[in-house]
Amino acid sequence: MTNEELQNAAEGSREKAQRMIFNEYFRYVYTIIFSKLRSFASREDIEECVGDVFADIYIYYEASKASQGDISGFVGTVARRRATDVFNRLTRRNITTVSVDSEEAAALEAPDNTSEIVERKELRTALLGCIEKLGEPDSTIILQKYFFNRSSKEIGELVSLTPENVRVRSSRALEKLRKQLETMGIKECSI
Repeated sequence: MTNEELQNAAEGSREKAQRMIFNEYFRYVYTIIFSKLRSFASREDIEECVGDVFADIYIYYEASKASQGDISGFVGTVARRRATDVFNRLTRRNITTVSVDSEEAAALEAPDNTSEIVERKELRTALLGCIEKLGEPDSTIILQKYFFNRSSKEIGELVSLTPENVRVRSSRALEKLRKQLETMGIKECSI
């Protein structure tokens, strides 16, 4: 989409111009947001962030000097900044600080399942690392299917494949993932 096309559409109807921006850049924005937030955010957080990006674009594009330049750069910058803001907000929410006096410290004990918790966290990290090594679109297919419980049809729309191709790529990616995990000495994985 060129700026001329966008400006012509905006002269006719602002809503039409907004629809054009959304239709043109939705997948681009979703990819940026998803790649930044996939290991921290829920599906709802990601979708809300995408909506916020488009709201920011609609509000600030006309008022900014970006309307004179390339809109795709503006869209990408807004998406990256909004994803970073959400990432920082979510990671801050997960950090808690506790004031511990010496008397309280003596009373604190580690839970009985501490080693199990640490082991599961390490396993989860290794699994996500292996999934990332699969490359695109396989890593996205596996994450969407097994972490976000999306159907093959939904995933296909997201990665521009047919549902049949998503199923085939999923089974092949699972086999590659299984081999990667076996080389690491992991035979069973229940996270």
